[in-house]
Order: sequence, then structure tokens, then C-alpha cells
Amino acid sequence: MTAALAARDRFIAVVGHELRNSVAPLMLLADHFDEMLEDTSSATSPLPSRVAILAKNLRKFVGTVDRVTEVAQLRKGNIKLEISAVDLVAVVTDVTARLRREAAAGCVEVIVDGPQPAMGWWDRTRVDQVVAHLLSNAIRYAGPGVVTISIRLRESEVELAVRDHGPGISVERLPTLFDHLDPVTAQSGGLGVGLFIVKTLVVAMGGSVSAETPTDGGALFRVLLPRG
Repeated sequence: MTAALAARDRFIAVVGHELRNSVAPLMLLADHFDEMLEDTSSATSPLPSRVAILAKNLRKFVGTVDRVTEVAQLRKGNIKLEISAVDLVAVVTDVTARLRREAAAGCVEVIVDGPQPAMGWWDRTRVDQVVAHLLSNAIRYAGPGVVTISIRLRESEVELAVRDHGPGISVERLPTLFDHLDPVTAQSGGLGVGLFIVKTLVVAMGGSVSAETPTDGGALFRVLLPRG
């Protein structure tokens, strides 16, 4: 059984890599046309909206392939870390800018509250992945509304908190929320693997992640990362 699962994960990783390499150039081209048409097309032309839909669906497809491939790698224990000095505030700012269209489409306002800078020794790409998964998840369930990302410096750690005001998380889901597959997320249109990726990456960098439902509603995800 273990050998079969390992073979499956290898197959997924190879196929995912090939799919991404095939679709990524199309996504870049669609994004380029989308930006061009925003500046040059008339308000009555249907072309900009159709290109925007194409770009959105291509981004979603590539994101799906990336997550499936990532899970296959993580399940094998293949976590490569490139440690360097990282400013968590800068990472959060970059991710927020990258997801601005997703937030706008859901009528979600993203507020970042934190010191400048918030330095630590981590893998910047992996920290970016953690923030992107948590923020995208919050945007999915928050809207219309506000998502707050708070960054706090502690003596030996940095705390990242992502808070939304959506429906919250049931007590029954909390124990298995970071498992390989979250069925509730999968049923709502996601893959249900994002939080598994978050926990695996955070733990690999020596940190911890938790989730709770505040008394006034919504969901709160808290990540603690050692500063060095």
C-alpha cells in the first residue's frame, strides 16, 4: 500500500510539472492581453471581460496544479528550505498586492497591521506560500467584508494572525482542519489541501500554526515563526 501511494505521488508530481509548463505561458499571455485591453478597449466592448475571465480561469488552473504537485512533494517529505533574512511585512505586502483582484472580486478589504520591518531567518518562498494560502482562504470566506493581517514581534518569535469575519469554523472541524484533505473546503470549491500545506511548511521552519473561532464570529489563524 505504501509503495502504491509513493508511486501515485511520483506520478502526480511528474504530470503536474508537465501541465504547469504547458499552461503557464498561456496564463502570462492572457494576463498581458488583459492589462493591454484595460487601457485601450472601449467600455462597451465585451472583449476585455472575456479575456479577464480567461486569465482568471488559467490562474485558477495553474494554482490547482501547483497545490496538487506541492502536496505530493510534501507527503514524500521533500521540503527544501533556502534560509535567508526575510521581512515578513514585505512578504505580506507583496502577497496582498498579488491577490488584490481576488479580494476586489469578493468585495473584501484587506488591512495590514504590523511593524516595519519584522525580520526573521526563514525561506522567503515558503513564507510567501503560507501567507498566500491563509489570505486566499480568508478572502474566500470573508466577503463582503474585511480581512485583517496582523504582525507582532515577540522576544524570539514573530506572530502572523489572519482574521476574517465569515461564518467561522465549527468546533468539530478544528481537530482535523490541517489534515491532508479538508472536506468542507473541498465541497465549497477549493481543493481542501491549503491548510495542510500551511502547517507542513510552518512546522518545517520551526514554527506552529493554530486556528480558532473568536467569540464575535469569523475565523482566526495564528502562525508563530522563530526569528532566528
